[in-house]
Amino acid sequence: MPPMPARQSGPLGLVALAKVMRHNPVESLADVNFQLTRVSGPFLGVTIHTLSGPDEIKAVLLDDVEAWRKSPVTQRILRSALGDAILTAHGPDWTRQRKAMTPAFLKARILALSPAMDRAGMDLTATFRQAAGPMDVTGPLNVATLSVIEAALFSEPAPGFDRAVVRAAIERVIASIGEVRFSDLVPLPEWVARPMGPKASAALRTLRAAVESQIAHRRETGLGEDMTSLLMASEDMSDRDVRDNLMSLVVAGHETTAITLSWALYLLSKDTATQGRVAEEARSALASDADPATGLAKLTFTRQVIEEALRLYPPAPMLSRRAMRASRIAERETTRGDLAITAFYAMHRHHRYWDNPDAFDPDRFAPDRRPTDPWVFRPFGGGPRACIGNAFAMNEAVLVLARVAAELEILDAGDVPEPVMTITLRPKTGLRLGFKPRD
Repeated sequence: MPPMPARQSGPLGLVALAKVMRHNPVESLADVNFQLTRVSGPFLGVTIHTLSGPDEIKAVLLDDVEAWRKSPVTQRILRSALGDAILTAHGPDWTRQRKAMTPAFLKARILALSPAMDRAGMDLTATFRQAAGPMDVTGPLNVATLSVIEAALFSEPAPGFDRAVVRAAIERVIASIGEVRFSDLVPLPEWVARPMGPKASAALRTLRAAVESQIAHRRETGLGEDMTSLLMASEDMSDRDVRDNLMSLVVAGHETTAITLSWALYLLSKDTATQGRVAEEARSALASDADPATGLAKLTFTRQVIEEALRLYPPAPMLSRRAMRASRIAERETTRGDLAITAFYAMHRHHRYWDNPDAFDPDRFAPDRRPTDPWVFRPFGGGPRACIGNAFAMNEAVLVLARVAAELEILDAGDVPEPVMTITLRPKTGLRLGFKPRD
């Protein structure tokens, strides 16, 4: 059985909850959250609804989306690093930015990036092939996925763009955002700044400067065809809007895909039969003269493996929303100030919706078995605020995984990764795997 975070047997007191949240927020979920679809109760004067059913989550993210907005603590954490980008904006500001960004994620534009995704898979395969023994795959995966984001956003980088420095800055910023503090449990208003430490602040300045140099370079040399140019061409986006949204895409876009791939590689290392099916499909679909975009359509089982990895280890296992006015969650009336926790992790492993829910079984996403209710499987959120780059991330993960599996056997190195939520659900101390060329 794949590793999973611990589950609580019952409600936690304030001190115990604070400790769990600081160590691993997803471990705040209790056994009951995997059996019922809504658990409500008071906490520090606020009613909290922990949701793990499709109807309940849909009620918050789609049915009455205007009544629920990101919680103050989420806003404080994200705004400290990402400003007023699409991840933190609300109302007309969010609508304006979403409209400006949508053309960048049209199907044709995403498919046009298939060669860049395939090259990232080839380069990653070369790195794994050269390893003398088991290696931590975290770094190489981040390099690979960052290269795809770079190709999408900065097809012609400005002079002086230092990938290693930018990647180190991203890691530092992500660590600061993902650090849960005891003060985060205090119900402060969202306008109260959440300070970053000196190292994280310096990393943030480095990242902002790198993105601003890309914008300035295009102002000087003219706009091109990449996503940065597309956003800059929009009359609805200021340069600051462009900067903050590019930072959001750089930080969130590459890291979530890298973590999904790490879990997929680990799961395949423990299941040689499934790994063999992926390798056979990938070798057929990605022949030497095949167009990656054409091959992508043939990687149906590989996509099921990625979907199953996302089910077991959703990138954002829990999100929080605060009620701005009275609303309803399924049959439950809610009041202004209530907090809803959309526990995708619990829904993805809920006994009511999945057979043997904690097991790795990609065939559950085969056409004749996959869920008929689209809200049962929500790895990228749902409703109008669902991840704008979900199709981009899926295509990238499928192509990269296929390229690695086609060329290399993925070997279990004996690691038992501990899934920890630091924004995303990642292996706590990295993940070592072995690789050897296929016959």
